[in-house]
Amino acid sequence: MSTTTGTGREGTGVPDPLAQPDVSVVIPALNAARTLGVQLDALAAQRTSRTFEVLVADNGSTDGTRELVDGYRDRLPGLRWIDASARTGSNVARNTGIAAARSDLVLLCDADDEVDPRWVETMADALEEADGVGGRLDRLKLNDAYVQAWGTPHGHNGVVPQLGFLPRPIGANAGLRKSVWERLGGFDETYVRGGTETEFFWRLQLEGFSLVEAADSLVHYRMRSSFRAGVRQMYVWGRQAPMLYRDFRRHGMTWDARESLRRLRWLLVTAPRAYRGREVRYQLAREAAYRAGRVVGSVKFRVVYL
Repeated sequence: MSTTTGTGREGTGVPDPLAQPDVSVVIPALNAARTLGVQLDALAAQRTSRTFEVLVADNGSTDGTRELVDGYRDRLPGLRWIDASARTGSNVARNTGIAAARSDLVLLCDADDEVDPRWVETMADALEEADGVGGRLDRLKLNDAYVQAWGTPHGHNGVVPQLGFLPRPIGANAGLRKSVWERLGGFDETYVRGGTETEFFWRLQLEGFSLVEAADSLVHYRMRSSFRAGVRQMYVWGRQAPMLYRDFRRHGMTWDARESLRRLRWLLVTAPRAYRGREVRYQLAREAAYRAGRVVGSVKFRVVYL
């Protein structure tokens, strides 16, 4: 398959707005004007022979996100702004964007990241052979050294087990068939933050559909840039885990009490060393926030998943 690149209408993989695209790219967005341009630049520079449209599903932005999208229409003729402000939530935005997609091959990325130049091509190739797909993340390019120390800078496989249960892709680098999305009833909009894509891709597999990894697919991932935001994210993830357990324990998801005790012991043993540096303090704060979130979620969703 030949590949082409450029920024004009011809030879870029960017479709005529009236044509049927090979691929639809859906980007959920909320007040994303500060970062969305980087992602749109990356999509405009894709090296692919496929035509694709880009749908920015706006979840109620008030910062000029729509105006930024309008400014990219010449570079991305298949670009559309979609009003997804009916309710708050990334899954509301995803569902609204996918409903408007004109291709059965739908790729998902986020408004604050940057896709690799061959992202559309590699993800679409994998999705032609499966019902769902995921790719890898890189945490080096968009984050300084201080922020990189908070996570795994070299990324991980695109489809990995979550919470000791089924694998799932990261929503920042994922794909699905619209026909399968329709059969499954879309993303569950009661999942507002945390577990949003996990719930859908677990359900996809439990219904007998296939999920694969696109090993060559890469998205440069932007981590939370402040101590407070990163810790808050871990709390949200922890609070949502018991909701997943509530919904999937009948399918075989279990709670490993020994692992929970091991993590608690790690907190107790490591806490006295917090004075050694901010990286240790951050790791402690993240773990403590995550465990606190699981306690709160267990109470909220009436399960024991500490």
